[in-house]
Amino acid sequence: MSEPVVLAREETERGEVVLRRREEADGEPIYEIIFNGVFLMASTNGLSARQLAFLGLEPLGRRVLRPGPGQSGLRVLVGGLGMGYTLQAVLEHPGVARVEVVEVEPLIVEWARIHFGPLNGESLADERVQVVVADLARYLEMTTGPYDAILLDVDNGPTWLVLEENAAVYGRPALERMQDLLAPGGVLAVWAAEQASDFLAELEHTFAWADEVVVEEKAEGRKTEYFIYRAGGALRR
Repeated sequence: MSEPVVLAREETERGEVVLRRREEADGEPIYEIIFNGVFLMASTNGLSARQLAFLGLEPLGRRVLRPGPGQSGLRVLVGGLGMGYTLQAVLEHPGVARVEVVEVEPLIVEWARIHFGPLNGESLADERVQVVVADLARYLEMTTGPYDAILLDVDNGPTWLVLEENAAVYGRPALERMQDLLAPGGVLAVWAAEQASDFLAELEHTFAWADEVVVEEKAEGRKTEYFIYRAGGALRR
């Protein structure tokens, strides 16, 4: 495998963002994104990103139509664009009519269009997709539901933050807000690089049901466990 080559290094208002590329022995490219010196994602970690979408939409079953005037399909909110794997998997669900992708860093969106399209099936070109460059916490305050699913991958998980201010996304007020934004039967799903028992407890306190699903991913000869946290339904507050 080749040594990584820096394709882009940019200073943003949130810190330094670096895009690197390596090549496997067969010539296939591997992209890596480093944020403020913290490894954020690699193109080899597509399985768990796709599983976030699959597991988040799984409880919806075959439901395609949501009752109510003007509702013709599933509406999904994806927090964090990454390399587009989660978005691609959402679009493969036959009932999805609209996807809003909220990404705080414009460079990630730019790189997704320039570099990652072949990895994710050119998902950003799908007419059902709307990309919003915004802070997720603020977007949650201003957007209006209902969403059938909210899928979050904005950090390495609730216990491994990219930015300290992202902690608010995993707190009870934000969870209650997301619960309010979900349609009846809707699901919140959150990707995590490490187990987050306290976060699961918050989900159990806020929602009618919650669970933890372990996803095993093999990349570059190593096996790694990732965690998908899901929740749905309303409790009286």
